[in-house]
Amino acid sequence: MSLTPNDPAIVIVEKRLAVVTNWSLFASFGMCFLLSGFSAANWALGLLGYGLLVLGFVGHLVINHVFEQGFSPGEVALGLVLFGISALSFIASALFSARFGPENLGLGLAGFGALAACLVFYLVIRYGMRGTWELIHTLRHRQKESSS
Repeated sequence: MSLTPNDPAIVIVEKRLAVVTNWSLFASFGMCFLLSGFSAANWALGLLGYGLLVLGFVGHLVINHVFEQGFSPGEVALGLVLFGISALSFIASALFSARFGPENLGLGLAGFGALAACLVFYLVIRYGMRGTWELIHTLRHRQKESSS
């Protein structure tokens, strides 16, 4: 069996390699700056870390566009699991850590705001303004019907 450069199996492997390389660079440095920002209660380091994580997300969107693919189900699942872990650890730190001050609270809320902005940015890019509005409106309408 001979593989050609346009073979779907090759394209999937190349996309995965590009995604892993992108996130290895941006997430490793982003998390280092973010953790340094939280431990020193330093807004500049924390926001730089969030900025690098946002750049990693934008890089992932560019990779998806170049390979003309969307997020795979595994990528979506990993993103949701990581978001849940980060939300739970933030809440646990805010409740149980004696060193968790107002600077850390603000830094964490800024990060969750950045994540929400990334979600809205992605929806607008993927579906357009009108499509995003219709998607949200349809979800709200379905939710009201199911609760009745």
